[in-house]
Amino acid sequence: MINAVIFDMDGVLIDSEPEYMEMNRRLFSELGIDFENSDFNQYVGMSSFKMWSGIKERYGLMHDVNELIETERKQMFDILSSGKISEPVKGIPELLKELRQNEIVLNVASSSAKINIEYILNKLDLTNYFNFIVSGEEVKYGKPAPDIFLMVSDKCGIPPEKCLVIEDSSNGVAAAKSAGMKCIGFTNSGTNFQDLSGADFNVTDFNNDNIRRIGEYIKSN
Repeated sequence: MINAVIFDMDGVLIDSEPEYMEMNRRLFSELGIDFENSDFNQYVGMSSFKMWSGIKERYGLMHDVNELIETERKQMFDILSSGKISEPVKGIPELLKELRQNEIVLNVASSSAKINIEYILNKLDLTNYFNFIVSGEEVKYGKPAPDIFLMVSDKCGIPPEKCLVIEDSSNGVAAAKSAGMKCIGFTNSGTNFQDLSGADFNVTDFNNDNIRRIGEYIKSN
C-alpha cells in the first residue's frame, strides 16, 4: 500500500489561488504587463524562479529576478497573514486525521517560500500533522520538474512508488508523475481551469465519500 501522502499547499490545503491571481494582476499591472487569466494559468504551481525568469524574458523586464521573487513573496505573506485565509480547505482536517490514524506519513511540498508554508500551517493548526515540509526554494528545479517530490521521498525514506501526491495544478501533476508517484488531482474553486487529466483520478472536494475513496485507493496501491 501507499505509505506517504504529499500535499501541495496553495489550492489544496488552503484556497489561496484566487487571492494570488488578484495579487499578480496588480503586480503585473505595476510592471506594465497586460494580464489575462490565461497568462497566469501556465504559472500555477510553478517555482517562483522559473515563473519570474519566464516572465522577465517574455515581457523584456529590466528587473532582477530575485527582486521580483522577493516582491511576490512579501505580497503573498501579506495575504496569508490577513483575514483572507482563515481556515483550511473544507474537509482537509478530517482527511489529515484519517490518514494519520492509518499511520500514513504526511508531508508538504509547495512552491511557496518556506516561511510562508510554516506560517500558514501554524496559523491553521496543521503543523503537527506533517512529518516533512519542502519548499520550492530548496530544490534547483521547481515544478513541473520532479525534484521537490523526490526530495520529500528521500527525507521520509519512502520510495516514490509508495508515495501519493495531492495537487491542484497541471505543473504539480506533471511533477508528481515524473517522480514516479501516484497523484490525485484536486479541482477547487480557484483552479478549475487547470488540466489535471494526468492524475490517476480527480476529486472536486474532500467530503466523506472522497475521503473514503482516497483511503481505499491508498490501501489498494
